[in-house]
Amino acid sequence: MKIRALCFALGTASAWPTESPHYPHYHGRQVFILNGSWAFAFLGQQDPAAWPLPEPDAWELVEVPDAFDLRPNDPNCDCWPAREQCERCCDRSLGHRGDPECWGDRRYLDGVWIYEQGPHWQGFEACCRPDPLRLRRGTALYQTEVEAPPNTAAILQLAACTNRCLVRVDGELLADHAGLSPLEVEVPPSVEGRRRILVIADNTFNMTTHPVHQPKYDWYQAGGLIRSVQFHVLRGPEPLYIASVGIWPRSEAEVDVELQASPAAAKQTDLVFRFHFDDDSRCKEAASWELLAGATMRLRVPEASVWHTTTPSLHRLSVALFREEEMLDCHCARFGLRTVGTRGDQLLLNGSPLKLLGFNRHDMVDSPVVTYDQLVTDVLLLKDLGANFIRGAHYPQDQRFLDLCDEQGLLVWEEVLGWQNTVSDFSDPTFMAQSLRMAEEMARASANHPSVIFYGFFNEGESFDEGEATTWAYESMAAQLRRHSGRSRLISYGSNHAGEDQQLGSVDVYAFHLYLAWYPTTRPVDKQEVDEIPSVWEQVRLWALQAGEKPMLVTEAGAGGVFGFRGPVVQKWTEEYQALVLGAHLSSVTTNPHIAGISLWQFADILVDRSVSDEQHRPRGLNNKGVFSLYRSPKLGAAAVKSVLQRAEGTE
Repeated sequence: MKIRALCFALGTASAWPTESPHYPHYHGRQVFILNGSWAFAFLGQQDPAAWPLPEPDAWELVEVPDAFDLRPNDPNCDCWPAREQCERCCDRSLGHRGDPECWGDRRYLDGVWIYEQGPHWQGFEACCRPDPLRLRRGTALYQTEVEAPPNTAAILQLAACTNRCLVRVDGELLADHAGLSPLEVEVPPSVEGRRRILVIADNTFNMTTHPVHQPKYDWYQAGGLIRSVQFHVLRGPEPLYIASVGIWPRSEAEVDVELQASPAAAKQTDLVFRFHFDDDSRCKEAASWELLAGATMRLRVPEASVWHTTTPSLHRLSVALFREEEMLDCHCARFGLRTVGTRGDQLLLNGSPLKLLGFNRHDMVDSPVVTYDQLVTDVLLLKDLGANFIRGAHYPQDQRFLDLCDEQGLLVWEEVLGWQNTVSDFSDPTFMAQSLRMAEEMARASANHPSVIFYGFFNEGESFDEGEATTWAYESMAAQLRRHSGRSRLISYGSNHAGEDQQLGSVDVYAFHLYLAWYPTTRPVDKQEVDEIPSVWEQVRLWALQAGEKPMLVTEAGAGGVFGFRGPVVQKWTEEYQALVLGAHLSSVTTNPHIAGISLWQFADILVDRSVSDEQHRPRGLNNKGVFSLYRSPKLGAAAVKSVLQRAEGTE
């Protein structure tokens, strides 16, 4: 593709930040954080793999990270006499088109929300001014440049790019990737110092090229460079670097350190590692070992302090790669000394029983581009409610969020992208290859987060099937995650097939989903169903016990509550009824010593794809089961949950 000279300034080396927004840190490399201005163009229904691509009609300047189909509205507040009214009428937490009452009429009839277009319906477009690419699907281009020393190899890191992304540097195709796991690409050296990076992002759905993304998934899957981008310049033309450092706690003071060198470095015979604890500026000191690909060393941590939810102590380990006295690379990882395991029906953290109480959380607000301040807000809200557990739904999590969970003592379930996958998926070689690769990429990126105690996969997949393809798929995913977890994670999947699940042998912990007293949403409230919630969960536990004694989690349970819709407790979609159901589920677990924990569905409302949902199940174009609104305003359910957790802790 011939690129015309752009009429605006792209980011240059001197303009890019140089400190990684999350661990690990790389003090042996010249690091550029490519978060900022990129050239952008939308090509519509263009094959992203075609080359050369057609010249775009126009380029524009955008800020990366960017979800090009979920950019914010740009309200023209001259449409309203007061700014407060302007913000309410365009507020996405009140509906796909803002507050429907500003533009038409909304009625609740026989359990269904009905939206009628009034005389002001078209005013939304003129006054709220949604981005022209909002909800558009197709191929988009992101381009920028980095000034690097000539004849030096580099590494390009994409924290998340969706749905399918092709990476070209100086025109050369280096990667074709699908899924939400981090991508790391080796960039060969060039005699030219200026490197041109082109990322081709395709947010369409294609069961041939990227079947791990499917339109039925129950959240809006936005496209683009949705998390940070980093460019690491290495010390010379050969890609000699530390590919990964896995730190696996074995006791309160000892760790196994697993070192993976880059393929080029693994072939060398004159390279050594040097390490130092708890001072990432001292890359050139301490003892040395001969470099062995995949080597594992048992090390004792000086002044060791155990990581726990109440005392989340953290250590650092710097590992440097040397040729004689020349440092080629240095990798600083942060870790916590903690162990996780099971005993009978109990979960164990550092050998002591633990009950998990918390929420499912999607990594999004009004788009998957989440600021650091928004992540901090979420963590503080979770801590204020009394939660100690987050199930990251339903894809690999933002490393910045996991850093915060490490620091605040929150425990995390992280899982591979998926939702209600089928036997057909499990029989598809491309789907399985992409899922297995994603599992490895997720586990490698999150290896040293003490907060992450679970790796999950195939959320609500067809685990009732016991055919050869399904059994192979479940066993393969569990084995892949175990292979890359250093015996420091428990493996499981969220099942909505209690009573008929056939794949429980592959997990360390049972995890079940039931939306008792909620579905079908059009059925009137039956108070007896709410009263029976504790006994139903006990029946599920007893059924699972037949497959062997393991801890059991309730990993999804809840009810919808439309933000601001107040009414009788016996009416679905009211905040009052949602609070009642959430309290019943949570109390079922806090009072049952044989259920190891719960993650309520869910922490905050999220956007869904309205092309595959309806107002009966997802009014306002939202999954309304959050205890907070899209923009984190509390519903009545938040106070109800906090009250139950305070009673459980004896602090109320």
